[in-house]
Amino acid sequence: MTHFVASDTLLDHDRPDASTAIRTVLFLAVLALMWISLHPYPSLEDAPAPTSDGGDKLNQIVFSGMFVALLAWTYFNKADGLRLLLRPALVAMLAWFAISIVFSWEPALALRRFVFAVIVLTLCGITLLLPKNLRHFSDLMAVVALAVLALCYLGVVFFPANAIHHATDFLEPEHDGSWRGIFAHKNQAASMMVMLFFIGLFVARARSRGLGALIIVLSLVFLVFTRSKTPIGMFPLAMIVAAIVTNARKPMVGISVALGVGIVLNLFTVGSVYIDPIRQVLDAVMSDSSFTGRTDIWKFAIGELGGGRLITGYGFGAFWGTEQVVFGLSGSGTWATAATDAHNSYLNIALTTGLPGLLLACIWFAVLPLSDYYRIRDDGNVQPLATLFVQMLIYGLYVSVVEGMMFQQGGEIWFTFMLAVFGLRYLSAARIRS
Repeated sequence: MTHFVASDTLLDHDRPDASTAIRTVLFLAVLALMWISLHPYPSLEDAPAPTSDGGDKLNQIVFSGMFVALLAWTYFNKADGLRLLLRPALVAMLAWFAISIVFSWEPALALRRFVFAVIVLTLCGITLLLPKNLRHFSDLMAVVALAVLALCYLGVVFFPANAIHHATDFLEPEHDGSWRGIFAHKNQAASMMVMLFFIGLFVARARSRGLGALIIVLSLVFLVFTRSKTPIGMFPLAMIVAAIVTNARKPMVGISVALGVGIVLNLFTVGSVYIDPIRQVLDAVMSDSSFTGRTDIWKFAIGELGGGRLITGYGFGAFWGTEQVVFGLSGSGTWATAATDAHNSYLNIALTTGLPGLLLACIWFAVLPLSDYYRIRDDGNVQPLATLFVQMLIYGLYVSVVEGMMFQQGGEIWFTFMLAVFGLRYLSAARIRS
């Protein structure tokens, strides 16, 4: 990532060599693993596997192997840039998450998910060190973006049973007809299409207008056919706020707008469960003010959080789908005990790691990255890349209001969001050092 800062490397045409080939293969392998996964086109006709089982063995083996491979590359290439990510907020957040494991009612599950989260964070950090310059990065992003789009469209045409929602789906048959491509849910597909749209804009600015336009068109068409209302609704809002952030003269104005909109979104979603004036406004302007049943989940989650777990939570990643929730709390009179997550990332983090965990996480992935941007925005050499990261960051922050994507196990949106968080940190640190 630090290579992107030097103006003399932005347009160079390095001859292909072994080092570049290794960097390319590793970058493509990681992005394919995170965005395409080991299980594309999953069938939704069967019940999901229990949360408390041993996890996906193939995923564990492949992720562990990729982790070792990237660590080896870092060691032999003396790529010490990874330590730039170890800012106090991240260290404090991970330390608190680890503490929450001790108080978990499923410590083994919480520990396994915590270790996996650290592995994914490390993979993301090293992946951004692999491209040799801005041109190389844009080429690689374009290749993976087009591969994802091609697989999604091929799935719709040739494997519709596994690329489109159907009435035979075990959990949500009401989504019949919505496209999901290689992903497990239309909301995942929609959010990923928005991220690919941002990548298309970046490629058009930094590399090729034609190639960027192709990515933009393909992602927008697929986005429409996902029929995913909330991710689509957050799309223009994120674009507008990103434009405000990137054009604000005073950093405090841009940061305040970005964070303020996020707070308002949470108030008008989760807050509507308990704030009557907000509920009345939503009832007047929305045909479904329950956000497709999410209010029941939010009310249940807030109730459980307030039941003596405000500080420690229930253990990192160890609440939804556990036997204690599915069976132990099934008599609570709500169907929300069968939910897979809180459908709000902030509530998920608070529920599993307590309010201190939520505060530390928000500082790390919201406040600090926005501050990082204002250290680099005047550098024209990296402006297209910085803008891409800001767009990804803000969309991730806002879609998290209605989706539990933060710290998701192998989640493609979460990984893309982290690329933005770490990317802004790398660019900022490199600017300070130079």
